[in-house]
Amino acid sequence: MKSTKSYRYIIFDFDGTVNDTSPGIYATFTAVLTHFGVDASTVDLSRHIGPPLDDSYTRLLGKEFCNEAIDLHKQIFEQTNAAANSTLYEGIVDVLTALKHSGRYILAIASSKYEPHVVKSLQCKGLTDYFDYVYGQTERRGFKRDVIAQLIEDHNWDKSLCLMIGDTYHDIQGARDCGIDAVAVTYGFGKESELIAAHPIAIVSSPKEITELLI
Repeated sequence: MKSTKSYRYIIFDFDGTVNDTSPGIYATFTAVLTHFGVDASTVDLSRHIGPPLDDSYTRLLGKEFCNEAIDLHKQIFEQTNAAANSTLYEGIVDVLTALKHSGRYILAIASSKYEPHVVKSLQCKGLTDYFDYVYGQTERRGFKRDVIAQLIEDHNWDKSLCLMIGDTYHDIQGARDCGIDAVAVTYGFGKESELIAAHPIAIVSSPKEITELLI
C-alpha cells in the first residue's frame, strides 16, 4: 500500500496513535471522578481519550464542576507522573525515524491533550527531536479541528500537502473540517466503525503500514 499523493506535512495525533497513554490517563480520570463521588468503573473512559478535558468533564460532571475537575486532573497527572505510565506502540519509532530521515516531511503533533502534558510525554519517551512542531490543548484551542487549524495557520501550510494521522473519529473529522486528508489507525482507542464513518483516505492496522503508505 502506498499513497498516490505527495504530502509535505505529516500531522500525528498523540494518545492512541504514537503512544498508548491509557494507563496514566485512566488512572488520572479515575482519581478525579472518585474525588467527586463518581464510580469510574461505570464510565467508558476510552470515550474521553480524544476530546478536550473541558468537553469530557462537562459530560462527566456537569458544567458546574468542570473547571475544578480540570485543575485537579492537571495536578494529579503531574503528581503521579502519568506521562511515564504509557507504552509506545510497537514500530512507531521506526515510522518516525523513516519519515524524518527521508527528508521529505515536516512532522508535527496535533493533540487535544493539554499541551504541557504532550511535551512532557514526548520528553519521557525520547521523541522530542522527531517533531518540528507540537500543538496541544490550550486556553485558545481544545477540539482537534481547532488545534489542527491553528497549526496550519501559524505556519501558512498548503492544506493540500497536509496529512493527519489519528486513531479516533475526532482526529479524522477534525482534519476534514480543516480541509485536509486523514489516515485512520485501528490499533488505538477509536472504534473502527466510527473511523470508517469519518471517511479517511486510508485505514491502517499497524504503525508499519504508515511507513508503507508514505515511503
